[in-house]
Amino acid sequence: MDLSKYQIPLGNLPHSAELILAKETIEFEFNDCTVSGEISNQELEDGIYKNKENSYFIKCTTQMNGVTPAMIDWWFGWVIPSTERYKLWHPKDHISSHIDEDISHKLSNKDKYIGIDSYVDEYIGKKLHSLCISFVEPSSYGFSEINENFTAICAGVRNMDSGIHGGNLLHHVVVNEQGSTMYSYFWLGMHPSHLNPLKDYLIKFFTKYKLVKAILLNDKIAKDLLIHCYEEMNHLSKILPDLYNDLEKK
Repeated sequence: MDLSKYQIPLGNLPHSAELILAKETIEFEFNDCTVSGEISNQELEDGIYKNKENSYFIKCTTQMNGVTPAMIDWWFGWVIPSTERYKLWHPKDHISSHIDEDISHKLSNKDKYIGIDSYVDEYIGKKLHSLCISFVEPSSYGFSEINENFTAICAGVRNMDSGIHGGNLLHHVVVNEQGSTMYSYFWLGMHPSHLNPLKDYLIKFFTKYKLVKAILLNDKIAKDLLIHCYEEMNHLSKILPDLYNDLEKK
């Protein structure tokens, strides 16, 4: 498959994103439900929020002209099995992507990523991360029904080097007159865990202390993630309408 048509360089970020990135981290108390399902907080301004436990909440909004929620569902099922496809999304930061399951028999676009573990290597800032992104049903984030006017991409994130599950993400895509608006949310450090019982106990014990947690999470890491999200989602909005129409509609 020749994807050269869609291999375009990153463009400049919207001025609204640049203004948000110039702001400092905001002290703000939040929990798992600050932005989730029926407790959607779309009015909350984009930016980086930190609570008293040194956990982070990040919001990033992207206007996606010509993009529909159905295109986003198609994209996530199409992109995760292939490094070549994954690099289209962020040609600078994305290094590799693969899954261990055969999804060729899956019929619906959502079935091609929900319940799947996606293994990616990507730069966030100057640090290379090896991550496992585990996609889950939107209902686990409080969404009772998905329809043609919106979709929700929900996942947990585990660092493959440390084995620590340290983050969750939600991309909530809502139809508007120009296409769609994507509201992206990230929770970092809320409930760190590990598959190994002993390591899980130690992580839960030591991350109760703010100074220890600050070694793993800080404002720079959060800012790098916000920049990365603005870049990859704005870039996706430029390539996805043509890509979808060229491949899915054939």
